Amino acid sequence: MSLRDLVIDIEPLRTSPDFRAIFTARVVSLFGLGMATVALSAQVYGMTRSTFDVAVASMIMSVTVLLGSLWGGVMADRTDRKRLIVWARGAAALAFAGLAVNAMLPDPSLWAIYACVAWDGLATGVSVTALMAVAPTLVRPDQLPAAGALISLTGEIGSVSAPFLGGVLLAAWGAGPVYAFAAVTTAVTTFLISRIRPLPPGIGGDEEDDEYAGQDTGSPLVAFTYALRNRVVGGLVLLGGVVAVFNVPVVLFPEMVDRQFHGGEVMLGLLYTAPAVGAVLVSATSGWLSRTARPGRMLIAAAFTGGLATVGFGLSGHAAVAFVMLAVGGAAGTVYEILEYALVQHSTPDRLRGRIVSVITAQGTTGGVVGDAEVAAVARWFSPAGAAVLNGAVCAVAAVAVAVAVPGLRRATLPREDEDETGAEGETGAETEAGAKGAAPDDAAPHAAQDAAPESAAGAPRGPAKDPARTAER
Repeated sequence: MSLRDLVIDIEPLRTSPDFRAIFTARVVSLFGLGMATVALSAQVYGMTRSTFDVAVASMIMSVTVLLGSLWGGVMADRTDRKRLIVWARGAAALAFAGLAVNAMLPDPSLWAIYACVAWDGLATGVSVTALMAVAPTLVRPDQLPAAGALISLTGEIGSVSAPFLGGVLLAAWGAGPVYAFAAVTTAVTTFLISRIRPLPPGIGGDEEDDEYAGQDTGSPLVAFTYALRNRVVGGLVLLGGVVAVFNVPVVLFPEMVDRQFHGGEVMLGLLYTAPAVGAVLVSATSGWLSRTARPGRMLIAAAFTGGLATVGFGLSGHAAVAFVMLAVGGAAGTVYEILEYALVQHSTPDRLRGRIVSVITAQGTTGGVVGDAEVAAVARWFSPAGAAVLNGAVCAVAAVAVAVAVPGLRRATLPREDEDETGAEGETGAETEAGAKGAAPDDAAPHAAQDAAPESAAGAPRGPAKDPARTAER
Protein backbone atom coordinates (compact mmCIF):
# COMPACT_ATOMS: atom_id res chain seq x y z
CA MET A 1 0.00 0.00 0.00
CA SER A 2 1.45 3.35 -1.09
CA LEU A 3 1.56 6.57 0.92
CA ARG A 4 -1.16 7.97 -1.34
CA ASP A 5 -3.46 5.17 -0.21
CA LEU A 6 -3.06 6.22 3.44
CA VAL A 7 -3.10 10.02 3.36
CA ILE A 8 -6.52 11.65 3.20
CA ASP A 9 -7.45 12.61 -0.36
CA ILE A 10 -7.77 16.42 -0.67
CA GLU A 11 -8.45 16.43 -4.41
CA PRO A 12 -12.03 17.75 -4.00
CA LEU A 13 -10.57 20.85 -2.32
CA ARG A 14 -8.07 21.36 -5.15
CA THR A 15 -10.42 20.84 -8.07
CA SER A 16 -13.70 22.42 -6.91
CA PRO A 17 -13.68 26.06 -5.75
CA ASP A 18 -17.34 25.79 -4.68
CA PHE A 19 -16.70 22.70 -2.56
CA ARG A 20 -13.66 24.46 -1.09
CA ALA A 21 -15.84 27.44 -0.11
CA ILE A 22 -18.50 25.23 1.48
CA PHE A 23 -15.85 23.15 3.25
CA THR A 24 -14.21 26.29 4.68
CA ALA A 25 -17.59 27.63 5.75
CA ARG A 26 -18.38 24.36 7.50
CA VAL A 27 -15.08 24.34 9.42
CA VAL A 28 -15.64 27.90 10.64
CA SER A 29 -19.25 27.10 11.54
CA LEU A 30 -18.31 23.96 13.49
CA PHE A 31 -15.96 25.88 15.76
CA GLY A 32 -18.54 28.56 16.50
CA LEU A 33 -21.26 25.98 17.11
CA GLY A 34 -19.06 23.85 19.39
CA MET A 35 -18.11 26.83 21.51
CA ALA A 36 -21.72 28.00 21.77
CA THR A 37 -22.85 24.54 22.88
CA VAL A 38 -20.51 24.66 25.88
CA ALA A 39 -21.60 28.20 26.74
CA LEU A 40 -25.27 27.23 26.48
CA SER A 41 -25.01 24.32 28.91
CA ALA A 42 -22.93 26.33 31.38
CA GLN A 43 -25.20 29.37 31.23
CA VAL A 44 -28.46 27.44 31.69
CA TYR A 45 -27.04 25.45 34.59
CA GLY A 46 -25.55 28.57 36.16
CA MET A 47 -28.92 30.33 35.97
CA THR A 48 -31.07 27.44 37.24
CA ARG A 49 -28.74 24.97 39.00
CA SER A 50 -30.92 22.33 37.31
CA THR A 51 -29.71 19.53 35.04
CA PHE A 52 -33.34 19.15 33.94
CA ASP A 53 -33.33 22.66 32.44
CA VAL A 54 -30.12 21.85 30.58
CA ALA A 55 -31.81 18.70 29.24
CA VAL A 56 -34.81 20.78 28.14
CA ALA A 57 -32.52 22.98 26.03
CA SER A 58 -30.99 19.87 24.46
CA MET A 59 -34.43 18.41 23.80
CA ILE A 60 -35.61 21.63 22.15
CA MET A 61 -32.55 21.54 19.92
CA SER A 62 -33.19 17.88 19.02
CA VAL A 63 -36.81 18.45 18.08
CA THR A 64 -36.19 21.62 16.08
CA VAL A 65 -33.20 20.15 14.23
CA LEU A 66 -35.43 17.22 13.27
CA LEU A 67 -38.23 19.49 12.06
CA GLY A 68 -35.78 21.74 10.22
CA SER A 69 -34.16 18.76 8.52
CA LEU A 70 -37.48 17.40 7.26
CA TRP A 71 -38.69 20.78 6.03
CA GLY A 72 -35.28 21.65 4.63
CA GLY A 73 -35.21 18.39 2.66
CA VAL A 74 -38.46 19.30 0.93
CA MET A 75 -37.35 22.88 0.23
CA ALA A 76 -33.93 21.75 -1.04
CA ASP A 77 -35.74 19.85 -3.80
CA ARG A 78 -37.97 22.81 -4.67
CA THR A 79 -35.77 25.90 -4.61
CA ASP A 80 -32.22 27.08 -5.21
CA ARG A 81 -30.12 25.33 -2.55
CA LYS A 82 -27.52 28.07 -2.32
CA ARG A 83 -30.20 30.65 -1.48
CA LEU A 84 -31.75 28.27 1.05
CA ILE A 85 -28.41 27.71 2.81
CA VAL A 86 -27.63 31.44 2.88
CA TRP A 87 -31.00 32.30 4.42
CA ALA A 88 -30.73 29.48 6.96
CA ARG A 89 -27.21 30.38 8.08
CA GLY A 90 -28.23 34.03 8.29
CA ALA A 91 -31.11 33.01 10.54
CA ALA A 92 -28.71 30.99 12.72
CA ALA A 93 -26.45 34.06 13.06
CA LEU A 94 -29.44 36.03 14.35
CA ALA A 95 -30.14 33.28 16.91
CA PHE A 96 -26.58 33.46 18.24
CA ALA A 97 -26.76 37.25 18.31
CA GLY A 98 -29.97 36.96 20.35
CA LEU A 99 -28.25 34.63 22.80
CA ALA A 100 -25.35 37.07 23.10
CA VAL A 101 -27.59 40.06 23.81
CA ASN A 102 -29.64 38.08 26.34
CA ALA A 103 -26.49 36.84 28.11
CA MET A 104 -25.21 40.39 28.52
CA LEU A 105 -28.41 41.60 30.22
CA PRO A 106 -28.36 42.08 34.00
CA ASP A 107 -31.05 39.40 34.34
CA PRO A 108 -30.94 36.99 31.35
CA SER A 109 -34.20 35.26 30.42
CA LEU A 110 -34.36 31.46 30.34
CA TRP A 111 -37.31 31.57 27.96
CA ALA A 112 -35.35 33.80 25.59
CA ILE A 113 -32.59 31.18 25.59
CA TYR A 114 -35.08 28.44 24.74
CA ALA A 115 -36.57 30.57 21.94
CA CYS A 116 -33.14 31.27 20.42
CA VAL A 117 -32.18 27.58 20.70
CA ALA A 118 -35.38 26.58 18.89
CA TRP A 119 -34.73 29.14 16.14
CA ASP A 120 -31.12 27.98 15.75
CA GLY A 121 -32.19 24.32 15.65
CA LEU A 122 -34.63 24.95 12.81
CA ALA A 123 -32.03 26.94 10.86
CA THR A 124 -29.32 24.33 11.45
CA GLY A 125 -31.57 21.49 10.30
CA VAL A 126 -32.46 23.33 7.09
CA SER A 127 -28.91 24.41 6.22
CA VAL A 128 -27.24 21.08 6.95
CA THR A 129 -29.74 19.14 4.84
CA ALA A 130 -29.31 21.53 1.92
CA LEU A 131 -25.51 21.45 2.28
CA MET A 132 -25.48 17.65 2.12
CA ALA A 133 -27.74 17.69 -0.94
CA VAL A 134 -25.45 19.95 -3.00
CA ALA A 135 -22.20 18.03 -2.52
CA PRO A 136 -22.57 15.68 -5.55
CA THR A 137 -23.07 18.70 -7.82
CA LEU A 138 -19.78 20.23 -6.63
CA VAL A 139 -17.42 17.23 -6.99
CA ARG A 140 -17.00 14.36 -9.44
CA PRO A 141 -18.74 11.06 -8.56
CA ASP A 142 -15.39 9.36 -7.93
CA GLN A 143 -14.54 12.10 -5.40
CA LEU A 144 -17.56 11.46 -3.15
CA PRO A 145 -15.71 9.17 -0.68
CA ALA A 146 -12.91 11.73 -0.42
CA ALA A 147 -15.43 14.52 0.16
CA GLY A 148 -17.12 12.42 2.84
CA ALA A 149 -13.77 11.76 4.54
CA LEU A 150 -12.93 15.48 4.58
CA ILE A 151 -16.31 16.30 6.09
CA SER A 152 -15.93 13.54 8.68
CA LEU A 153 -12.41 14.62 9.67
CA THR A 154 -13.38 18.24 10.25
CA GLY A 155 -16.42 17.10 12.24
CA GLU A 156 -14.32 14.96 14.56
CA ILE A 157 -11.57 17.55 15.02
CA GLY A 158 -14.19 20.22 15.65
CA SER A 159 -16.00 18.06 18.20
CA VAL A 160 -12.78 17.64 20.18
CA SER A 161 -11.16 21.07 19.92
CA ALA A 162 -14.14 23.46 19.70
CA PRO A 163 -15.64 22.57 23.12
CA PHE A 164 -12.20 22.94 24.71
CA LEU A 165 -11.70 26.37 23.16
CA GLY A 166 -15.27 27.26 24.13
CA GLY A 167 -14.51 26.36 27.75
CA VAL A 168 -11.37 28.53 27.71
CA LEU A 169 -13.23 31.54 26.25
CA LEU A 170 -16.15 30.98 28.62
CA ALA A 171 -13.84 31.07 31.63
CA ALA A 172 -12.08 34.19 30.36
CA TRP A 173 -14.99 36.27 29.01
CA GLY A 174 -18.31 34.69 29.92
CA ALA A 175 -21.20 33.37 27.80
CA GLY A 176 -22.04 36.61 25.98
CA PRO A 177 -18.77 37.01 24.07
CA VAL A 178 -18.76 33.29 23.20
CA TYR A 179 -22.22 33.62 21.64
CA ALA A 180 -21.07 36.76 19.85
CA PHE A 181 -18.10 34.84 18.46
CA ALA A 182 -20.49 32.12 17.23
CA ALA A 183 -22.64 34.79 15.55
CA VAL A 184 -19.60 36.25 13.78
CA THR A 185 -18.38 32.83 12.57
CA THR A 186 -21.87 32.02 11.31
CA ALA A 187 -22.00 35.33 9.46
CA VAL A 188 -18.66 34.45 7.87
CA THR A 189 -20.05 31.12 6.68
CA THR A 190 -23.06 32.92 5.23
CA PHE A 191 -20.78 35.25 3.26
CA LEU A 192 -18.60 32.39 1.96
CA ILE A 193 -21.60 30.41 0.74
CA SER A 194 -23.12 33.50 -0.89
CA ARG A 195 -20.07 33.61 -3.19
CA ILE A 196 -20.65 30.24 -4.85
CA ARG A 197 -22.71 29.70 -8.00
CA PRO A 198 -26.50 29.12 -7.87
CA LEU A 199 -27.43 25.52 -7.08
CA PRO A 200 -30.97 24.80 -8.29
CA PRO A 201 -32.27 21.24 -7.78
CA GLY A 202 -32.22 18.86 -10.71
CA ILE A 203 -28.84 19.96 -12.11
CA GLY A 204 -27.39 16.50 -11.65
CA GLY A 205 -29.04 14.96 -14.70
CA ASP A 206 -30.68 11.72 -13.53
CA GLU A 207 -31.61 10.64 -17.05
CA GLU A 208 -32.34 7.12 -15.85
CA ASP A 209 -35.07 8.50 -13.57
CA ASP A 210 -36.85 10.76 -16.07
CA GLU A 211 -39.89 8.49 -16.32
CA TYR A 212 -40.63 9.07 -12.63
CA ALA A 213 -39.62 12.71 -12.46
CA GLY A 214 -43.01 13.79 -13.80
CA GLN A 215 -44.76 11.90 -10.99
CA ASP A 216 -42.83 13.69 -8.25
CA THR A 217 -45.24 15.88 -6.26
CA GLY A 218 -42.51 17.17 -3.94
CA SER A 219 -43.88 15.21 -1.00
CA PRO A 220 -41.53 13.56 1.54
CA LEU A 221 -43.46 10.34 0.90
CA VAL A 222 -41.92 10.23 -2.59
CA ALA A 223 -38.48 9.92 -0.98
CA PHE A 224 -39.65 7.04 1.22
CA THR A 225 -41.14 5.30 -1.82
CA TYR A 226 -37.89 5.71 -3.72
CA ALA A 227 -35.90 4.33 -0.78
CA LEU A 228 -38.14 1.26 -0.68
CA ARG A 229 -37.70 0.66 -4.42
CA ASN A 230 -33.95 1.28 -4.56
CA ARG A 231 -31.95 -1.59 -3.11
CA VAL A 232 -28.89 0.50 -2.24
CA VAL A 233 -30.67 3.44 -0.56
CA GLY A 234 -33.27 1.14 1.03
CA GLY A 235 -30.56 -1.09 2.46
CA LEU A 236 -28.71 1.93 3.86
CA VAL A 237 -31.87 3.29 5.49
CA LEU A 238 -32.60 -0.14 7.00
CA LEU A 239 -29.10 -0.74 8.34
CA GLY A 240 -28.65 2.91 9.32
CA GLY A 241 -31.75 2.77 11.50
CA VAL A 242 -30.33 -0.14 13.49
CA VAL A 243 -26.87 1.47 13.76
CA ALA A 244 -28.38 4.78 14.92
CA VAL A 245 -30.39 3.14 17.73
CA PHE A 246 -27.85 0.50 18.83
CA ASN A 247 -24.74 2.66 18.52
CA VAL A 248 -21.86 2.97 20.99
CA PRO A 249 -23.71 3.34 24.34
CA VAL A 250 -22.01 6.48 25.63
CA VAL A 251 -24.73 7.08 28.23
CA LEU A 252 -23.38 4.01 30.06
CA PHE A 253 -19.87 5.42 30.45
CA PRO A 254 -20.28 7.06 33.89
CA GLU A 255 -21.82 3.96 35.50
CA MET A 256 -19.33 1.58 33.86
CA VAL A 257 -16.38 3.70 34.98
CA ASP A 258 -17.72 3.61 38.51
CA ARG A 259 -18.88 -0.03 38.77
CA GLN A 260 -16.80 -1.94 36.23
CA PHE A 261 -13.51 -0.05 35.92
CA HIS A 262 -13.49 1.63 39.36
CA GLY A 263 -12.10 4.85 37.96
CA GLY A 264 -12.78 8.57 38.19
CA GLU A 265 -13.24 11.66 36.07
CA VAL A 266 -9.99 11.26 34.13
CA MET A 267 -10.90 7.75 33.05
CA LEU A 268 -14.38 8.93 32.09
CA GLY A 269 -12.90 11.67 29.93
CA LEU A 270 -10.63 9.17 28.20
CA LEU A 271 -13.55 6.90 27.37
CA TYR A 272 -15.48 9.80 25.88
CA THR A 273 -12.42 10.68 23.79
CA ALA A 274 -11.71 7.14 22.57
CA PRO A 275 -14.28 6.95 19.69
CA ALA A 276 -13.08 10.32 18.38
CA VAL A 277 -9.46 9.10 18.43
CA GLY A 278 -10.34 6.13 16.21
CA ALA A 279 -12.48 8.33 13.97
CA VAL A 280 -9.75 10.93 13.44
CA LEU A 281 -7.15 8.26 12.65
CA VAL A 282 -9.38 6.70 9.99
CA SER A 283 -10.40 10.04 8.47
CA ALA A 284 -6.78 11.22 8.28
CA THR A 285 -5.68 7.97 6.56
CA SER A 286 -8.77 7.48 4.39
CA GLY A 287 -7.19 7.72 0.95
CA TRP A 288 -7.72 3.98 0.44
CA LEU A 289 -11.49 4.35 0.88
CA SER A 290 -11.73 6.26 -2.40
CA ARG A 291 -10.22 3.27 -4.18
CA THR A 292 -11.92 0.35 -2.43
CA ALA A 293 -13.38 -2.00 -5.02
CA ARG A 294 -16.53 -2.91 -3.09
CA PRO A 295 -17.73 -0.03 -0.90
CA GLY A 296 -21.02 -1.81 -0.20
CA ARG A 297 -19.25 -4.79 1.32
CA MET A 298 -16.85 -2.51 3.18
CA LEU A 299 -19.74 -0.55 4.67
CA ILE A 300 -21.45 -3.73 5.90
CA ALA A 301 -18.13 -4.99 7.29
CA ALA A 302 -17.70 -1.67 9.13
CA ALA A 303 -21.14 -2.01 10.75
CA PHE A 304 -20.31 -5.60 11.75
CA THR A 305 -16.92 -4.57 13.17
CA GLY A 306 -18.47 -1.70 15.10
CA GLY A 307 -20.94 -4.11 16.65
CA LEU A 308 -18.20 -6.52 17.70
CA ALA A 309 -16.19 -3.63 19.15
CA THR A 310 -19.18 -2.63 21.30
CA VAL A 311 -19.49 -6.24 22.47
CA GLY A 312 -15.78 -6.16 23.36
CA PHE A 313 -16.28 -2.92 25.27
CA GLY A 314 -19.06 -4.49 27.33
CA LEU A 315 -16.97 -7.56 28.10
CA SER A 316 -13.74 -5.68 28.88
CA GLY A 317 -12.57 -5.83 32.45
CA HIS A 318 -9.86 -3.18 32.15
CA ALA A 319 -10.11 0.47 31.10
CA ALA A 320 -7.25 0.14 28.59
CA VAL A 321 -9.08 -2.65 26.75
CA ALA A 322 -12.28 -0.60 26.84
CA PHE A 323 -10.44 2.39 25.33
CA VAL A 324 -9.11 0.25 22.47
CA MET A 325 -12.54 -1.25 21.79
CA LEU A 326 -14.15 2.19 21.71
CA ALA A 327 -11.42 3.50 19.39
CA VAL A 328 -12.03 0.55 17.04
CA GLY A 329 -15.75 1.29 17.20
CA GLY A 330 -15.13 4.95 16.37
CA ALA A 331 -12.91 3.98 13.44
CA ALA A 332 -15.49 1.50 12.11
CA GLY A 333 -18.24 4.09 12.52
CA THR A 334 -16.28 6.61 10.48
CA VAL A 335 -15.70 4.13 7.65
CA TYR A 336 -19.44 3.47 7.71
CA GLU A 337 -20.31 7.20 7.63
CA ILE A 338 -17.92 7.99 4.76
CA LEU A 339 -19.20 5.15 2.57
CA GLU A 340 -22.83 5.78 3.51
CA TYR A 341 -22.39 9.41 2.45
CA ALA A 342 -20.90 8.43 -0.91
CA LEU A 343 -23.40 5.66 -1.69
CA VAL A 344 -26.46 7.70 -0.73
CA GLN A 345 -25.32 10.69 -2.79
CA HIS A 346 -24.40 8.57 -5.81
CA SER A 347 -27.55 6.41 -5.74
CA THR A 348 -30.10 9.22 -5.32
CA PRO A 349 -31.47 11.36 -8.17
CA ASP A 350 -30.74 15.04 -7.65
CA ARG A 351 -34.46 15.91 -7.60
CA LEU A 352 -34.84 13.67 -4.50
CA ARG A 353 -31.51 14.29 -2.83
CA GLY A 354 -32.71 16.87 -0.33
CA ARG A 355 -35.53 14.67 0.94
CA ILE A 356 -33.41 11.51 1.09
CA VAL A 357 -30.70 13.38 3.04
CA SER A 358 -33.36 14.70 5.41
CA VAL A 359 -34.52 11.13 6.06
CA ILE A 360 -30.94 10.07 6.89
CA THR A 361 -30.41 13.12 9.11
CA ALA A 362 -33.71 12.62 10.92
CA GLN A 363 -32.85 8.96 11.38
CA GLY A 364 -29.59 9.83 13.12
CA THR A 365 -31.19 12.49 15.32
CA THR A 366 -34.14 10.38 16.50
CA GLY A 367 -32.06 7.19 16.63
CA GLY A 368 -29.68 8.76 19.13
CA VAL A 369 -32.52 9.78 21.45
CA VAL A 370 -34.31 6.40 21.18
CA GLY A 371 -31.00 4.57 21.57
CA ASP A 372 -30.12 6.37 24.79
CA ALA A 373 -33.51 5.46 26.27
CA GLU A 374 -33.24 1.85 25.07
CA VAL A 375 -29.78 1.17 26.45
CA ALA A 376 -30.58 2.90 29.76
CA ALA A 377 -33.65 0.67 30.18
CA VAL A 378 -31.72 -2.50 29.33
CA ALA A 379 -28.95 -1.51 31.74
CA ARG A 380 -31.51 -1.16 34.53
CA TRP A 381 -32.97 -4.61 33.80
CA PHE A 382 -29.61 -6.35 33.43
CA SER A 383 -26.34 -4.41 33.84
CA PRO A 384 -24.47 -1.68 31.94
CA ALA A 385 -22.01 -4.27 30.57
CA GLY A 386 -24.87 -6.54 29.50
CA ALA A 387 -26.61 -3.64 27.76
CA ALA A 388 -23.43 -2.81 25.82
CA VAL A 389 -23.00 -6.45 24.77
CA LEU A 390 -26.64 -6.65 23.64
CA ASN A 391 -26.38 -3.43 21.60
CA GLY A 392 -23.20 -4.58 19.89
CA ALA A 393 -24.67 -7.99 19.12
CA VAL A 394 -27.77 -6.43 17.56
CA CYS A 395 -25.57 -4.25 15.28
CA ALA A 396 -23.43 -7.21 14.20
CA VAL A 397 -26.43 -9.45 13.52
CA ALA A 398 -28.20 -6.64 11.61
CA ALA A 399 -25.14 -6.18 9.39
CA VAL A 400 -25.14 -9.89 8.51
CA ALA A 401 -28.90 -9.89 7.94
CA VAL A 402 -28.76 -6.88 5.60
CA ALA A 403 -25.83 -8.42 3.70
CA VAL A 404 -27.94 -11.51 3.04
CA ALA A 405 -31.31 -9.83 2.48
CA VAL A 406 -30.17 -6.82 0.40
CA PRO A 407 -27.62 -8.05 -2.18
CA GLY A 408 -27.93 -4.74 -4.02
CA LEU A 409 -26.21 -2.98 -1.13
CA ARG A 410 -23.63 -5.73 -0.72
CA ARG A 411 -22.64 -5.48 -4.40
CA ALA A 412 -22.83 -1.68 -4.64
CA THR A 413 -19.86 0.10 -6.21
CA LEU A 414 -18.90 3.68 -7.07
CA PRO A 415 -17.25 5.09 -10.20
CA ARG A 416 -13.58 5.99 -10.15
CA GLU A 417 -11.51 8.45 -12.09
CA ASP A 418 -9.42 5.93 -14.04
CA GLU A 419 -12.18 3.48 -15.00
CA ASP A 420 -12.41 2.46 -18.62
CA GLU A 421 -15.51 4.25 -19.88
CA THR A 422 -16.23 1.84 -22.72
CA GLY A 423 -15.88 -1.21 -20.53
CA ALA A 424 -17.91 0.38 -17.80
CA GLU A 425 -20.74 1.24 -20.16
CA GLY A 426 -20.89 -2.26 -21.52
CA GLU A 427 -20.94 -3.70 -18.03
CA THR A 428 -23.66 -1.30 -17.00
CA GLY A 429 -25.93 -2.55 -19.70
CA ALA A 430 -25.29 -6.17 -18.82
CA GLU A 431 -25.90 -5.67 -15.12
CA THR A 432 -28.98 -3.54 -15.76
CA GLU A 433 -30.46 -6.25 -17.94
CA ALA A 434 -29.56 -8.91 -15.40
CA GLY A 435 -31.04 -6.83 -12.59
CA ALA A 436 -34.26 -6.35 -14.53
CA LYS A 437 -34.59 -10.07 -15.21
CA GLY A 438 -33.90 -10.99 -11.60
CA ALA A 439 -36.14 -8.33 -10.08
CA ALA A 440 -39.22 -9.18 -8.10
CA PRO A 441 -42.48 -9.13 -10.14
CA ASP A 442 -43.59 -5.82 -8.66
CA ASP A 443 -40.29 -4.08 -9.46
CA ALA A 444 -40.46 -1.76 -12.44
CA ALA A 445 -37.67 -2.12 -14.98
CA PRO A 446 -36.43 1.46 -14.56
CA HIS A 447 -35.94 0.81 -10.86
CA ALA A 448 -34.05 -2.38 -11.56
CA ALA A 449 -31.77 -0.32 -13.77
CA GLN A 450 -31.46 2.31 -11.04
CA ASP A 451 -30.54 -0.34 -8.47
CA ALA A 452 -27.94 -1.79 -10.80
CA ALA A 453 -26.41 1.57 -11.61
CA PRO A 454 -24.13 1.75 -8.55
CA GLU A 455 -22.92 -1.76 -9.43
CA SER A 456 -22.38 -1.02 -13.09
CA ALA A 457 -18.65 -0.42 -12.87
CA ALA A 458 -17.84 -3.83 -11.44
CA GLY A 459 -14.24 -3.93 -10.42
CA ALA A 460 -14.09 -0.13 -10.28
CA PRO A 461 -14.34 1.62 -6.93
CA ARG A 462 -16.78 4.11 -7.04
CA GLY A 463 -21.86 10.95 6.86
CA PRO A 464 -21.10 9.64 20.31
CA ALA A 465 -23.42 11.20 23.64
CA LYS A 466 -24.94 12.76 20.65
CA ASP A 467 -25.34 16.50 20.57
CA PRO A 468 -28.21 17.00 18.07
CA ALA A 469 -26.58 19.94 16.37
CA ARG A 470 -23.33 18.03 15.97
CA THR A 471 -25.20 15.02 14.58
CA ALA A 472 -26.88 17.23 12.03
CA GLU A 473 -23.64 18.96 11.07
CA ARG A 474 -21.99 15.62 10.45
